[in-house]
This record gives sequence, C-alpha cells and structure tokens, in this order.
Amino acid sequence: MAIFFIVTGGLVLFFFLFVLVNSFAGCYLRRDGPPLESLDLEKTHYAKYKDELLAAITEVKSLPYEPVRIKAADGAVLAARFFDFGYNKTVIALHGYRAIPYNNVHAGFLGMRDLGYNVLLVSQRGHFESGGRAITFGVKEKDDIIRWIGYLENRRPGEEIALYGISMGCATICLAADKLKDHPDVKLLVLESGYRVAYEAMLAGGKNFGIFKYLIGFCCRISGRALLHVNLKEDVMDEKLGQCEVPAFFIHGSKDANVIPENSYKNYEATASRKKELYIAEGAGHAEAFLADREEITKRLRSFIDTRG
Repeated sequence: MAIFFIVTGGLVLFFFLFVLVNSFAGCYLRRDGPPLESLDLEKTHYAKYKDELLAAITEVKSLPYEPVRIKAADGAVLAARFFDFGYNKTVIALHGYRAIPYNNVHAGFLGMRDLGYNVLLVSQRGHFESGGRAITFGVKEKDDIIRWIGYLENRRPGEEIALYGISMGCATICLAADKLKDHPDVKLLVLESGYRVAYEAMLAGGKNFGIFKYLIGFCCRISGRALLHVNLKEDVMDEKLGQCEVPAFFIHGSKDANVIPENSYKNYEATASRKKELYIAEGAGHAEAFLADREEITKRLRSFIDTRG
C-alpha cells in the first residue's frame, strides 16, 4: 500500500511539474504567430472582415519605413518601424499578445495616418523584431513605452505624441498611464480592446483546454510570479488610470468574447481625464473594432481631437 501511495504521489507530482513547465512556456515565452495573410481566414474569427483585413495589411506592408532600434532599461533591444508621412504629430502604435505588428494594428494604423499622424509601429519585447525571451503582459512593457516616448521627444522635440494600443498593447499603455504626467507632449490615448486583469483574459482565451484551463491558469500565475515577478491576477488599472489626465478615446467590440466590453467600460470610468469617450463597435469581436468600423471611429476620433477638453 505504501508503494502505491508513493508511486501515485510521484505521478501526480510529475504531472503537476509537467503542466507547470509547459504552462510557463506556453504563457510567457516568445512564440510569434503566423502572418494572417498566410492563413485560411475563413476558419478564424476574422472571416467576417477577411477582405478588409487583407487589404489593410497589404497597404501597411507596402509603405516605406525607417527601421529603429533602442535599448530597454534591462538591456533588451527594442525594435520599431517609423513611417514618416510628413506630419508634425506621431502615434506610437502597440500590438497585442503574440501578434505581428502589422497583423494587429492594420486598420488602426491607417486610421491614425488619415488623422494626420506619422506612425511609430513598435514590436513589443518578445515579439517580431524586438529582443527579449519573455512576454510580461504589460509589466516590463510599460517601461518600454516610456522609453519610446523619450525617443520621440528627443528625435522630434515639441511635437505632439499619441499612443494607440490594441489588446495587450492597450493594457501596456494603461499600466504606464501614471507616468504620462512627466511627458506633456503626449496629447492623446487611443485604447482598443484592452483588458483589466490579464488572468481573466487568459482564461477566456483558454477555453479549448476545458476544465484544465484553471489548473493551467494557476500554474501560469505561480510560475510568472516566481520567475518573472508578474502577477496576472493583480488589478492595477484603476490606480494607474486614476492618475492619467491625457485625453483618452476607448474602443471595444460588442461581441468580444476574449476581453468582454466591460473591461473598457471600467477603464473608461477609472480614467481621471476630463476629456474621454467610449465607442462600442456593434458586432465586432476581439481586436476587430477599428477593422469593423474604421470610417465611423475615424470620424469620431477627428471630432474628439478637434473638441477642446
């Protein structure tokens, strides 16, 4: 009987360690997704907007750019592509989790260009052209965005800066929101499909794991805290946004199942800025709002920018 319990205990421990190691790798370590244009989009949640998506990606990829490199506080090399359209304003655009930048910021990129912004299209750490082996859901990335703001302030002093983030890119900006008071050139935030608590977004995206998603989620939490000092369940958006007075325009899809619209409602309410707006794109899923309703969002953003706060 003792041997039975020892063997059973050993198997349980082995299984837990197996899940722990693979959960850490699956959650945090870099793994670039495939280019969307290489997929059969009819089998993805983008099927409804396939033609618009491919047209936007093709247009962004056709535009000339300047490659840019800076160093993060921890020494990681961060990469971006600077698209200079000859304007005196620039938007720093941040993509979402495990996304190739132009796969994720396509329609939003074109919308911001149409509003008169040059675009600094950033590869977040652990993604595409940037260094770093781990993704930290905004914890280290929030310091990186401050570095990119500093880069623009030095390169184009006195010019207006906007920040546009989608999904994890939105959360990254929100987590850096309390630092923006030190950067008066940042005049606008455009925040699409952002989550409040990374753990909840991760569970929503892990429905294919069935009942094991809670075990996997637990393992991701404890391994992230132990190895990366990242707490996926910590809700810190209110604290940061409560110190942010930069005009903020929130966007969310009404049919977003991964990051439900309530996230943007609560982030909107928490933001201290006296000038803020929330737009819900009817029928759009996760990271699809700008794609689904680019014309209307661009029109509303133009009015938002032109209206004194």
